[in-house]
Amino acid sequence: MSDEQPEPVDEALIELFNGRDGELSEVVLRDGQRLRVLNIAWGYDLGDEYAHVTTNISPFVDGMPIEFFFTEDVVRVVEPRTGEVLYRADVAGGEQ
Repeated sequence: MSDEQPEPVDEALIELFNGRDGELSEVVLRDGQRLRVLNIAWGYDLGDEYAHVTTNISPFVDGMPIEFFFTEDVVRVVEPRTGEVLYRADVAGGEQ
């Protein structure tokens, strides 16, 4: 068993979330869930290439749900006011 941590493959998505800290994003997951996200706390478990993400707790945002997901489940991230797609999982690196 190796103790080496693989390189993350979701850096573009994590950078997008961090760059939008405090700005509302709509995150669409593979199972169809739509999450409203203002900020994230994230990390990697040993051996994981994709982060686990907890939303709206860093800092806590009154009235916003706290949600949990893995970045590998993100299909797209949308700017809700304009409908602009900021990230699509089916595009290399998620870039538009």
